[in-house]
Amino acid sequence: MNFGEVLSKAWKIIWKNKVLWIFGILASCGRSSGGSGGRGNFNLPSNGNLNLPKGENPFSNSQIPDIDKLGQNFEKLFTNGNEPQWGFIIGLICLIFFIAIIFAFLSTIGRIGLIRGTVMADNGQEPLTFGQVWTSSLPYFWKVFFLNLLFGLVIMLAMLIVLIPLIIFAFGTMGIGLLCIIPLLCLFIPLTMILNVILEQANVAMVVEDLGIWASVVRGWNVCRENIGPVAVVALVIIFGGGIAGFIIALPLLLVLVPLLVVVFSQDQSVMTTGLATSGVLLCCLMPVVIGLQGILQSYIGSIWTLTFVRLTAPKPVESEFPPSVTVLN
Repeated sequence: MNFGEVLSKAWKIIWKNKVLWIFGILASCGRSSGGSGGRGNFNLPSNGNLNLPKGENPFSNSQIPDIDKLGQNFEKLFTNGNEPQWGFIIGLICLIFFIAIIFAFLSTIGRIGLIRGTVMADNGQEPLTFGQVWTSSLPYFWKVFFLNLLFGLVIMLAMLIVLIPLIIFAFGTMGIGLLCIIPLLCLFIPLTMILNVILEQANVAMVVEDLGIWASVVRGWNVCRENIGPVAVVALVIIFGGGIAGFIIALPLLLVLVPLLVVVFSQDQSVMTTGLATSGVLLCCLMPVVIGLQGILQSYIGSIWTLTFVRLTAPKPVESEFPPSVTVLN
């Protein structure tokens, strides 16, 4: 396989068909946590200051001011006196579950769109439109969705089966068993990477060759097993190159922390308000840029995996039985 051709062709496809960036943004919904964010509020006293002597550092005792009040307020969200607020707890769980389902749906349609769009562009069906890629992706939605869902459940179940006995053993041995967990966790990292590579090829096989769930897994495994070298090279390029690119893309978000640091070490209420407002504005301005760049990166990675599968599974040209210099006489 020509690695340079795959990398350059993938970039040409997503650059010429920028509609794939949208599917890259959708696909990235299931690849990272997206954004976290606190409210930026430490429940400061309502009188507008911390009532501390001038020059005293409120963090000199390694504690956040009013941390007790913060804990009490947080506890009140889940309890009413001594009784748990089951309605609020169940509602929160349902909300988290609903958001997770939405993200899984968006990630699935984004993943399929990248595969379909890349194959269509590679076959010369350019320029692509959003409706064209979207419509051609829908028939594969449920198969890809359940494939990735089952994969996640199997990984989670395997980790629970292995880790729960080790955790119990660690408690039973007063923490000495933790020495067994650390090497196991280190083993899980490369193992998970390998399984993710197989999953990527299984997803592409399902969409490109219209296979069922189990047949796609077998096909992905066979492609990886029969082409260990090329797949490993592509995986390393994506893992390290994509990791570096993702880190660079996320760097601007560090600017959000600068005003927060001023807030942490300031005792002036106006400075705190200004710092929090500045962080909020920076976050709102930078997040669309970061999400967009992450979508471009994800579309590029998805195109690379798709072209890798297509190139590795393409029929090899049949060599002539006779050398070119030999003339066959009747």
